[in-house]
Parts: sequence; C-alpha cells; structure tokens
Amino acid sequence: MQRVFLGVFVSLMLVALHAVPVVASSPVMNLDGAWFSCEFAHSQIAPDDGCLMLDDDGFLIAGETVKQIKVSNSRETECRHKKYGNCFRRDLSGIIVKPDFTGTFLPMTDGFQISYWGCAQEYKMDPLDGFFKVTPVGDLCYWTSDKSYYLARYNGILEFAPEDPDVSMFSSDR
Repeated sequence: MQRVFLGVFVSLMLVALHAVPVVASSPVMNLDGAWFSCEFAHSQIAPDDGCLMLDDDGFLIAGETVKQIKVSNSRETECRHKKYGNCFRRDLSGIIVKPDFTGTFLPMTDGFQISYWGCAQEYKMDPLDGFFKVTPVGDLCYWTSDKSYYLARYNGILEFAPEDPDVSMFSSDR
C-alpha cells in the first residue's frame, strides 16, 4: 500500500511540476560605461536640476571591473559650494579622466554588486527621470555608507590622462 501511495504521490508531483510555467530569468542590466553622482543631490534628496551637473568623481564599468575615475579637465565654476572644477556639465562633449582600479563588478536584474577589500555589497537601482537612485541592499560592507546615491551615465567620450598607457579612449555611449 505504501508503494502505491508513493507511486501516486511521485506521479502527481511530476504532473504538478510540468504544469508550473517556467519563468525566464530576468536579463541583467547593461551598466558598462562611465557613471557619476549628480552634483546637486543629497543622501535622500534627488537633484533639483535633473542631474544636469555631475560630480567630478565617478566610476567606469567595463565587464566585471569597476574603476574609480576622476575628471581632470573640468573648468566648471557652478559646482556645489562654488568649488572650481569639482563638477562638470553632463552634456560636456569630452572629459579627461584618471582611472584607478577599485574592484570587481557583477550586474544584476535590478542593480549590481561591487566586491572591494574582501566584501561584496549589493545595490538596487531605481530609474528616475534621466538618472537612477542607487541604494545599498542587505548587510552593509564596512566601506559602505547607509545612504542613497543619485547617478547618471555619462554618454560622451572619455579620454584617459597620459599616466594610463594601457588605455587611449573609451566611449560610454550606449
């Protein structure tokens, strides 16, 4: 009797499994390119300029690598606290950056994960009007701040400062 019950149970489970629709995995986001913080955003407040002005510190994502980048040719005077060159206009036709290796990068369906100094931090990306709100998810790495960031992709041409002989140019236009 137990064998019959087990056989019927297994048969019903197989039928049930075939009846459940297979859900295709969601595609990961293509985040390759240069990303910068919105200059006039605050930790919980989106920028009031629509993220037209970007901070001069950003990140360059290429495959599974993320590098910190610093803009070296900004002459902008309308930055936060009137600091000369600490920001640039998002529509600037070309910027020169100095890269520095940061860590590994893993795109996900609604965000990404950065591994740095032995700790992996996940971030969720919520699209806004022309930029993203990025928030850490789960337990925070010791290098992670518990705040939101407002980021935009730079769509112009990046030129690398002469100190980096490996790379001559990179277009983040996607």
